Amino acid sequence: MKEKPSNMNNISESFQHLIRSMDRLFTESPNNGLLQSMDDFFTQAKPFGGFPVDFTENSKEYVINAQLPGVKKEQIELEILPQYVTITVHQEEKYEKEDTKKQAFYRKGIWNKSSRTIPLSKPTIQHKAVAQYKDGILNIRIPKEKGKKLSIE
Repeated sequence: MKEKPSNMNNISESFQHLIRSMDRLFTESPNNGLLQSMDDFFTQAKPFGGFPVDFTENSKEYVINAQLPGVKKEQIELEILPQYVTITVHQEEKYEKEDTKKQAFYRKGIWNKSSRTIPLSKPTIQHKAVAQYKDGILNIRIPKEKGKKLSIE
C-alpha cells in the first residue's frame, strides 16, 4: 500500500483547518455568531444614530413599534405612503450663557435628525392609520388594502 506524499497531507490538514475556522467564525464568535451579530447590527441601527424598530404584520394590518426614549411627541414626524412608512425624529438642544463680568456670551447648539424607513409588502389604507406615543414607545397600526380575489376557471 502506497503512502500519501507529505505534500498531500499538508494540503489536507490546511483544508481541514480552514473548514474548522469557518465553522468557528459562524458559530462560536463572542457575539452569538457572525449571522446573529449582523442581524443585531441592522435591527438596532445604533451605529447610524438611529433607533430600534419592531415590525410585524398579520392578515389585516401592519404593526410598527419604535423605541424612542427621551423623545417628546412634538419631535416625531410620521410619513405614511402606500408601501412604506418613514419615522423621523428631530432633536434640538440650545444652551446660552452670558457672563456680564467678562463680557462674554456663550452659545451652543446641537441638532440631530434620525430617520427610519420601513418598506411594506402590500399597499395600505393611509387615512385609517393610527399612531400612539406612550412611555417612549411609538406604536403605529396601518390597515392593509384588500385586493380583489379572482377564481381561476
